[in-house]
Amino acid sequence: MQIYRRVLYIWGVLKKTILTFILPLIYLQVFAQPNADSLLAVLKTAKEDTNKVNLLYEISGVYFQTDLEKSKDYGVQVLNLAEKLKWDKGMMRGNYLIGRCNAVQNNLPQALKYFQASLTVARRMKAPDREALILSAISAVYATNNDYDKALQNALEGIKVYERAGIKYHQHLMLNIGYLYVRQDKFDDAIYYYNKALEQELKYGTEATRGELANIYLNMGGVYIRTGNLVPALECYYKAEAMLHELGLIKNQTIALADIGECYLRAAKGMNKVPLPDSLKNKNACLDKAERSLLMAKANGEKLELMDIRSEVASSLMTLYAERKDFEKAYRYQNIHVALRDSLNDISKVKEFAQVEAQFLVQKQTDSLNYQNAIKDKALQQRKLERNGAILLIMLSGVISLLLINRQKLKHMQKSKMAEAERNRIEELARQQLSDFTKSIQEKNDLIEKFSVEIERYQSLPCSNELPEKENSLQLLQNSVILNDEQWTNFQTLFNKVHTGYIARVKEKYPELTTAELRSILLTKLGLSNKEMAAMLGVSLEAVRVNKHRLLKKVQLPEDKNLEDFVQTL
Repeated sequence: MQIYRRVLYIWGVLKKTILTFILPLIYLQVFAQPNADSLLAVLKTAKEDTNKVNLLYEISGVYFQTDLEKSKDYGVQVLNLAEKLKWDKGMMRGNYLIGRCNAVQNNLPQALKYFQASLTVARRMKAPDREALILSAISAVYATNNDYDKALQNALEGIKVYERAGIKYHQHLMLNIGYLYVRQDKFDDAIYYYNKALEQELKYGTEATRGELANIYLNMGGVYIRTGNLVPALECYYKAEAMLHELGLIKNQTIALADIGECYLRAAKGMNKVPLPDSLKNKNACLDKAERSLLMAKANGEKLELMDIRSEVASSLMTLYAERKDFEKAYRYQNIHVALRDSLNDISKVKEFAQVEAQFLVQKQTDSLNYQNAIKDKALQQRKLERNGAILLIMLSGVISLLLINRQKLKHMQKSKMAEAERNRIEELARQQLSDFTKSIQEKNDLIEKFSVEIERYQSLPCSNELPEKENSLQLLQNSVILNDEQWTNFQTLFNKVHTGYIARVKEKYPELTTAELRSILLTKLGLSNKEMAAMLGVSLEAVRVNKHRLLKKVQLPEDKNLEDFVQTL
């Protein structure tokens, strides 16, 4: 009995704003994935006919999971034998096999060449379903090459092919078109096609395709959040999160939770372009909701060891706690984010992982039949391969090529933007901490000055002999608040975060500087006056002037330059 099942698209999501190409839903006949050894054993005695073409095609599919070069080699054999036999279906498959390997290897010109050859044969065969799927793959190649006009042209042509053939369920291609408009910042057009995809999924989808529906909502939420329309973004993300929770797709649910947290965080920071309802105007309430969702995403990410998601969640938590002025937690999550980011695999390893993962999930969602029994019954095998082999090829190649080609490049772009934003946040956080630290020391020393004046005043009164001695009391207070060794160490740490490498350069150029002279240079770099330095260091104004004079001699500063200008050039 022939078994058919709708194969769910295993989709990848880049959080916050960037969305990915998705692959079409197709029907295929399901059979167990054979191993290379059993196929190669059969190949040794295979005759030069269409059965051998199908066998070579299967071997190429197996090696596609582990060795792209071998997969491509067997694809070439498929094409050569099919051309010798003048068999259109085999030629279409062979060209597509070679094209998909080149696409995954980022050899885009060659990928395009073979995809177009496959398209020519599909049109000659008058197979609109395969023609539209190949057009979608060609669209992905152009999109990867940042040629969005040609990518759109091919995707829209695929829609027309589906419509002419009376195929009404092609929401995958609607989503691809929406994605292309997102990449061109044409968000109204993107939402239009996402809504078209949503209409088709709600009309033709089944319980088995609930994951597809969640994917559509995530894509729509990504557009809304990019346009600052946070209310519909939250609605989409909440719908997706509920579906993913119901389906038990914890990894994708974790991404949805992180997106929900990001929405509330943006609302708290006023990053909206559309007026917010009263429920989103309370900053503290929004921060609390953001924290709740982000911590849930963090817990899931740690449980599933999702390093990339944990890195992004840590970045959002750093921003959240900075908004609350909880700099200790902000600094801790900043360190977690940097550590996770640096531990992520490079692009090639991510591609390898995604390739294996996608192939495994495709196999997992197919029913298993005994391949060797199918081979023994050559007549049955012929019918299976004739009817479903090409569709299986397109499905497998689509899972890998469309997912890998587009996801990695967009992820790299997003990481670059995140790194830039992160550097700005780190510098601003350190600058604020240095300012707060310096201000705290100055305020404490202002108290010393006020205390000293008060003691002078009280000692002039008749009852002054009942007051504590001025010198002893003032000295005790000064020892507790003046820039001591521990404070000096903390001060240098903060200073280095704002002015990276400055202290090291000064010490290298002038190794004979004393601690007092180094302090003078750093405080001058911060723009403090002599009086402010004296108060901070707990010395007299004259002592500061003398120290600066000695410093000028030690660094041999030319007469036409002053110390303030000099420290800025070090």
